[in-house]
Amino acid sequence: MSAHENYHLIINELSGSGKGKNVSKKICKILTSKHIRFQLHKSTYPGHTVEITKTLVQEISQQPTETQLIIVIGGDGTLHEVLTGLGEEFAHIPIGYIPAGSGNDFARGTGISKNPAKALDQILTTQHAKKLDIIQYYDHNQQLKGFAVNNVGIGFDAAVVKKANHSPSKTFLNKLGFSSLVYFASLVQVFFEQAVFPLTITTDGKVKTFEDAFLVIVNNHPYFGGGIPVSPKASQTDGKLDLIILPKRSFMNLLYLFALMLFGGKHLYYKDVYYYQAEAISLKTPSTIDSNADGEELIVQPIDFQLKTSSRYFWL
Repeated sequence: MSAHENYHLIINELSGSGKGKNVSKKICKILTSKHIRFQLHKSTYPGHTVEITKTLVQEISQQPTETQLIIVIGGDGTLHEVLTGLGEEFAHIPIGYIPAGSGNDFARGTGISKNPAKALDQILTTQHAKKLDIIQYYDHNQQLKGFAVNNVGIGFDAAVVKKANHSPSKTFLNKLGFSSLVYFASLVQVFFEQAVFPLTITTDGKVKTFEDAFLVIVNNHPYFGGGIPVSPKASQTDGKLDLIILPKRSFMNLLYLFALMLFGGKHLYYKDVYYYQAEAISLKTPSTIDSNADGEELIVQPIDFQLKTSSRYFWL
């Protein structure tokens, strides 16, 4: 049994179109049956999780931190907001995570069980926090620093996420367990709407320019889009980020590349795939383009991002 005396559950009940609420009920029931002390902190609107986390870590910092543990129940976006709330000042505070979203790529990338009871058991039986890489990015236009546990994307990926997030059928299909249909429908629509764009990248000091970039993803572990292994070589412990760039070809070509991703990662050797691993990456576009971090939409603007790894502690 873990030595923590008190558990702080940060819950997004709306994650996964209500899945967060059901999962949190199960977790609370298990903790109660084990006579484990816990406090609930419920997030009810976008950005609320950031506020909750900032307030909570101030309270925790006044106590012996080894006796306190934050457990996040929600999707990748909820975890993203918790990291934002921690910032750098409280980066030493470890967090546990129980997935309750629609994509759950972080859980998939770190080996956290999708079964809530098993995920909780992983937390309760773990004795030491694990240090993992996350993405730290700096937006020069906004003069703003941000963090991501999964990926930062610009162009096609970000536009698909935006379209899916605002789809009127998302909530209904998520409840039926068909969240992938929303993503695929958005993917098809955006493919024929999204234009290519010029992009300049710098990877560990080496500069390269693309005139027809279409999909650009900086990944911290293999998965994006709810389980697509776009960066099969990515690791959360190597101090490097993986960058994938695709130009726009035919729609059938895109489907073929996704098929290669799902079956063995052979897409990395395909002629239309540009793949880099680097400790430091910069992305610049002269034109306005969609971008996102962990599926959370960022300001639509010309891109001027600088990215590298940072470290956080997870109770896994």
